[in-house]
Amino acid sequence: RRQRQMCIRDRIHVSKYTATCQKITQAGALFLLDQYLDQAYPMNAEDSNRGGYEASDLRKTLQSEEVLKIFAEYRDRMQPFDNGDLLRIPFFGEIFGKEDANYFEPDDCEQWPLMKDRKNRIAFRDNSWEWGWLQNKRKGSAAAFCDVGDYGLAGSWYASDSLGVRPAFLIV
Repeated sequence: RRQRQMCIRDRIHVSKYTATCQKITQAGALFLLDQYLDQAYPMNAEDSNRGGYEASDLRKTLQSEEVLKIFAEYRDRMQPFDNGDLLRIPFFGEIFGKEDANYFEPDDCEQWPLMKDRKNRIAFRDNSWEWGWLQNKRKGSAAAFCDVGDYGLAGSWYASDSLGVRPAFLIV
């Protein structure tokens, strides 16, 4: 039996979480968790954004077995992103488009269609509104990264603060 083609808005269960398809790409369907992971994480142990997300402690955490085991039922269908990672956090542009982009390092990403509706940018951790990390550094700061605020608006926090993490992943 052929599997049905994935579409934007399709929802799947990932362990105790749900995830919604945000975009269809050449590599597969791009999903984003609807909730933040149970644990909040710092971007870096120290207040520095040197090296950006690529060099961050959070990136290493997302590739750890502790986090990847949450996605066990999809591991055989997950496709790596261009940098080889199976999980990542969104870019500013994917969530906000060009809105407030002058405060954050540019990423040339298209806004995901569902993120045009601000309520889809809001996520919860333990049934409470939460702020969540994005990959972009704050312009003019050596210590801050962009975040999605609890009202679905852009903001920034120091790298050593613990915020929500809402992983994105590709599946075929």
